[in-house]
Amino acid sequence: MTATTVNAGVLTSGDITQLGYVSLANFLKNKPIDQISQQRPLLKALMAKKKPWGGGVGGSGGRMIVEQIRDSYGATKFKWFGDSGTNLSDTVSYANKDTIRQVYYPWNSAHDGFQFSEDFLIGNGILISDSGSTRNSSDASLVQLTNIFNEAMETLRLGFEEKLDLSLHCDGFNAIGETPTSDATINGLDFIVPLHGAAGVCGSLDRATAGGAGNYYWRNQYDNGLGLNVAGTPVPYAHASLLKAMENMWRQCQKNGGSPNLILAGTDFIAGYELAAKASGGLSRYAVQPGSMSSPWHLDPSVEIKDGGTFTGLFFQGVPIFWDPTFDDAQGVDSGKSLNSATYNTNWAKRCYFLNTNHLALRPIEGNDMVARKPPREHTRYEYYWGLTWRGALTANRLNCHGVITASGA
Repeated sequence: MTATTVNAGVLTSGDITQLGYVSLANFLKNKPIDQISQQRPLLKALMAKKKPWGGGVGGSGGRMIVEQIRDSYGATKFKWFGDSGTNLSDTVSYANKDTIRQVYYPWNSAHDGFQFSEDFLIGNGILISDSGSTRNSSDASLVQLTNIFNEAMETLRLGFEEKLDLSLHCDGFNAIGETPTSDATINGLDFIVPLHGAAGVCGSLDRATAGGAGNYYWRNQYDNGLGLNVAGTPVPYAHASLLKAMENMWRQCQKNGGSPNLILAGTDFIAGYELAAKASGGLSRYAVQPGSMSSPWHLDPSVEIKDGGTFTGLFFQGVPIFWDPTFDDAQGVDSGKSLNSATYNTNWAKRCYFLNTNHLALRPIEGNDMVARKPPREHTRYEYYWGLTWRGALTANRLNCHGVITASGA
């Protein structure tokens, strides 16, 4: 039986475009991008706490997302006053408070899409006409069109998810996907929490100078095997020295309030941590023991492992350690160069990030978070187009609560 016989009805070009757009819009609504597969723990965590940005404001023609930060407690007039024995009170004074600063992050635009030619659609049994006829389309044509769209939409979503996740790991200096225009790539984790926390400009503030001596507040914690926040060519820790270094960094991340609540690590780091935990003689402190009621947080280990996706079965300071498979993909993009630096170059497999997601946010532009698009047909091609776009940035309103540490795995 031929396609013409099966498909008694004909779809107009307008039907094709609108059906595709409505199908894609409904697909994204009912199966949204934030239902992330467990193999993308960073994207999953960021999507769970994303904060839309209203647009406008900021420099560069409004292409900036603004975060408010407190850089100090300001001038103080603190004083003990009064004397209960003499019923006298000293004079007191009042300070002008100017403690709020604004930092600016450029937002970026991402696109992906698919196209069908008329020949492709006809070859799949979907008849098309530009006549504008009101003649009803056959059920067979609609069913076949739906099947084609379902596959295209599923792969569009998965592909977009893959590239967005990878982009949110890298520093923005290297192309991901199609070659973009200059400065078009989003700045990700390796830009906000680099292997050298005192280098470069982040959010319009210079990490090297912001705050001044004694209050360098705009720096993340880092340890490349040389000691906490010590600059130099990385020499990732062997397992014998790893736990102490991690404890030092943890305390510094806690110092200004809050604790890291997301730990992501690469394959080599996890291997080194396992060796360190075993060598400490206290493996039960660092790993879930199935059936043990003394496991961290008193959780049922089987539930935690089941729901944790890439949860390694390991903890640090009561926080689960997740293996992040995207670290291997990021290594393929930037060869381990943090902030595109040849000096601060450590394989992603050897890294571990302490992150506080209360101070690290995915900020999609309001109304531009995974939007279905239907671009017009080109007059030079008999093709139909559908797209997906996203605009936003990854921002931080504190840096000193995040850290990155490296281990060799040996």
